Amino acid sequence: MSAEDRKMMAPTSALETVAIVRPLKVIAVLCGGISLLLMTLSVAATTWLEADKQREGLWEICFWVNEKEVNCGKNDARSWVEICRTLCLVSMAICLSATILTVLGLRSSSSKWKYTFYRLATIAMFSAVICEVISLIVFPVMFLSEIEARVQVRWEFGWAYGIGWGAAIFMLGAAFLLLFDRETEELEIREKTYYKNDIESTDESP
Repeated sequence: MSAEDRKMMAPTSALETVAIVRPLKVIAVLCGGISLLLMTLSVAATTWLEADKQREGLWEICFWVNEKEVNCGKNDARSWVEICRTLCLVSMAICLSATILTVLGLRSSSSKWKYTFYRLATIAMFSAVICEVISLIVFPVMFLSEIEARVQVRWEFGWAYGIGWGAAIFMLGAAFLLLFDRETEELEIREKTYYKNDIESTDESP
């Protein structure tokens, strides 16, 4: 066998870039989506507070006239309700931005842009959690400070308020998932060895 034949049969190496999708970041996107859904239900509902013949949300106060008729009006008489409402909307907007940034990071083929997207998403998600938690704390504190002026006998927090806390928990989970996985590279360079048979099969393939 000639030296040229031996050279042709020798294996050759090539570098290939493999994109890796990290499960933690995919779960973070799912948590962000669930948070947005829960916040939408919470903000739109009128059951943050409930009494015998009244329920109250961030936008409306509803009174039962009878068993079948309910009258609702705007809940804009108190400044702290408007503050809670604004904080919830800001939290929703930031959470949406963080989720979109995470998706962009997953889809990006540049390691530099991936790190940038994930870092911004982590900061944004923690900011959304802070806004949501502040609104959920301010609401009961201010309500309890004026509860003596309420004429109803029994007041309690409704399901919409509980869903707000659920949204905050999912957002916090998404933020920690992004934080724990932020140093992981999404692109991996591998060395692949090609032998003579592999090269021939590649050349003959259509």
